[in-house]
Amino acid sequence: MDVQDIKFKTYFFVINLIGILIFLFAFVKINWDMWYFYFFWVLLFTFIEMKPISLNIKGKYSLSFPLSLAVLLIYGTWFCVIVSGLAIVIADAIAKRGWQKILFNCSQFSISILIAGTVYSKLSPPTNELFAINEHIIPFVAAAVTDIVVNFLLVEIIISLSNRIPLYSVIKMDWEMEALFLFSLAPVGLLMVILYTSEPWSTVLIVPLLLLAHNGFENYLRLRKQARTTIELLADVVDRRDPYTASHSSRVADYAVKIGNEMGLPYEQVEDLGMAGRVHDLGKIAITNDILQKPGRLSDAELRLMKTHPETGYKILYPLDIYKDLLSYVLCHHERMDGRGYPRGLTDHLIPLGARILAVADSFDAMTSDRPYRNAMSGEEAISELVNNSGKQFDPEVVDAFLKVWEKEKQTRGEENK
Repeated sequence: MDVQDIKFKTYFFVINLIGILIFLFAFVKINWDMWYFYFFWVLLFTFIEMKPISLNIKGKYSLSFPLSLAVLLIYGTWFCVIVSGLAIVIADAIAKRGWQKILFNCSQFSISILIAGTVYSKLSPPTNELFAINEHIIPFVAAAVTDIVVNFLLVEIIISLSNRIPLYSVIKMDWEMEALFLFSLAPVGLLMVILYTSEPWSTVLIVPLLLLAHNGFENYLRLRKQARTTIELLADVVDRRDPYTASHSSRVADYAVKIGNEMGLPYEQVEDLGMAGRVHDLGKIAITNDILQKPGRLSDAELRLMKTHPETGYKILYPLDIYKDLLSYVLCHHERMDGRGYPRGLTDHLIPLGARILAVADSFDAMTSDRPYRNAMSGEEAISELVNNSGKQFDPEVVDAFLKVWEKEKQTRGEENK
C-alpha cells in the first residue's frame, strides 16, 4: 500500500466516521411525531436523487440542493440531515452504486448540512417569524454558499485521492460548471421557503420547476458531449479517407497524453492534449483525395494546399467553446523549433508547449506507419530521427520525455512476451 492509498483510506474513514456520528445524533434530536413530514420529504428527495446529472466524467450531481436548503430553513438542521441522508441511501441503493459510494455520499451531505445549518443559525436574528426575507436573506446566502463550498471540497478531495489527480487540477476542471449549476439553483430553495410561509403544501409546485431545470442542464451537457463526439468522429472519417492513416489521430492522442504525463503536466493540460490529438488533422477535410492519397511527391501547389490544414482545423474548432484552450495546439502542430515550420514560422518557445508535444507524437506515428510512397520505419529508426532533429524540428525536452515513454513501452511489451 503506497502513500496515496493510505491518504485515500484515511480520508474515506474520517469523513464516514464524522458523517455517521452526525446522522446518529440527528436521530436522537428530531421529533418523530412528525413522521409523515419525513415520509413526504424522503419520497421527494429520493425522486430527485434518482435523476442525477453528469457534470463531468468524475461525478454526478442531483437537483436536491435547493430542496435541502429549503428543508434546512423550514424544519432545521437535524430534520434535513435525516431526510437527505435517508433519500441518498435509498436512491443510491436502487441505482446500485455500491456501499462505499452510498456511505460517503450520505456522510458528506450530513457534514455539509450541519456546517451550513450552524452558519444559518448563528447569523439568523432572534425572531418568531419563520422567514422574514429582509432579515434572513444574508443568513440564507451564507448558508447556501457554505453548503456549496463544503460539499464541493469534500467531493473534490475524494476524486483527487481516488484518481491520483492533484486537487488543484480537479478543482480547476470542475468548479465553473458546478458553481453555475449550484448557484443557479439556490434561488429555487429560497422560493420554496417563501411559498411554505404562505401555504406549506404549495412547495410541491416547485417540483415541475426542478424537472425543467434538470432537463435544461441535461440537454446543455448532452449537446456539449455530442459536439465533441461529432467532431472526433469527423476527424476519424478524415483519417479513414486514406487507409494508411486510419486510427492515426487516436494514436497521436495516446502518445501526446503519455508525453504530457511523463513531463508532469497538470491533469487538465494532459486532457487537452488528448482532445487536440484526436482532432489535430481535422483540417484535412478540405484536402482532396487525389492529394491526400497521392503516391508520389506533392507539387509545390499541392504542398501549399496541404499546409493549409492546420488553419482550416483551427477555423472549424474556433466556434466550439470546449476546444478554446487547445486551438493553438491544432494551429501550430507543424511549427518547428528552427522557424521553418508552418503556418506562422514560429520558433522555439513561441510555439505552444501542447503543439510541440503534438509535433513529436504526430511525427513518430507518421514515420512508423506505411505510406503509399514509402514503407514504415521501425520504432528504433523513428526514435533516431527524433533525436537527430531534436533542437531543430522538435523540442529537446519533449523528445527526451518521449524517449522515456518509448523505453517504458518496450519494457512492458517485453514483459508481455515472456
